[in-house]
Amino acid sequence: MNKKFISYIFIIPAVSLIILTIITPLFLMIRVSFLKPPEGTGFYIPDTFSFQNYQSVFDTYGISIIINTIIFAFEVSFFSILLGFAFAIIMQKLTYLWRIIFIISLLLPKFISPLIVIFGLQRLLGGHGIVNQTLITMHLINEPLDLIRNHFGALIAEIYLTIPFITLFLFFRLNSIDKENLNAATGLGASNYQVFRKITLPMCYPAIFIIWQLTIAWNLGSFLGPLFLGNPSNTTMSCEVYHQAFEIGNWPLAATWSVLMAAIIMTFLYLPKLTISFMFKENSK
Repeated sequence: MNKKFISYIFIIPAVSLIILTIITPLFLMIRVSFLKPPEGTGFYIPDTFSFQNYQSVFDTYGISIIINTIIFAFEVSFFSILLGFAFAIIMQKLTYLWRIIFIISLLLPKFISPLIVIFGLQRLLGGHGIVNQTLITMHLINEPLDLIRNHFGALIAEIYLTIPFITLFLFFRLNSIDKENLNAATGLGASNYQVFRKITLPMCYPAIFIIWQLTIAWNLGSFLGPLFLGNPSNTTMSCEVYHQAFEIGNWPLAATWSVLMAAIIMTFLYLPKLTISFMFKENSK
């Protein structure tokens, strides 16, 4: 039997799963986005076609949500990578036992529902939460700080949900760096800062770039943080999908927002790759 034919047989289950769970729902979502919203009961008016939903998305309110979502994703990605890198460096310096404890502490919240984590953060950062009560007890503040129901609360929630993956990814990247290079630089008189800036950080650039892409894609779909710890001014595209679908019942407009969000995420995933390919193509001429 032809080896190429056998290889095709083995990829049939994976391709079928992708078609069934990703491509088919995406096409159905695109189709619904061009339907008219229901005038009474139901999800949409069948056998209709309209650009009304896309016109609604790109009005002043819609553009503000898109811009807010992109800025929010960049903020979360920046602070998550910054803190994740610091935690990865700290974890690398720990002994084996403390490293295991650190990893368990990072991963433990991932074994429970994200909603429980978010509600825990609400209790932690609320007016009567541990953070505010500790600051009051230490006489650092006289009244509770507003740490939730604002941009700060939404930011903290999404960073908390994102940072474990970033920390572990960067930790494994740091561990893969050949220690002989670091020792050689130190032996030649380089300080710890110079070793980090000239060797460690450049060798982590590929990992940081991958992490940046993944965190941007993740946080362009931010939902729990802005919904439960943010305020209406922190509305993201995911929150608007929820609002249109489950609160208003306008499923075609919700589908339109979903299509737009998927398009923006794919753009941010593939734009750096296309840019790099173009740069190398230009340099090769």
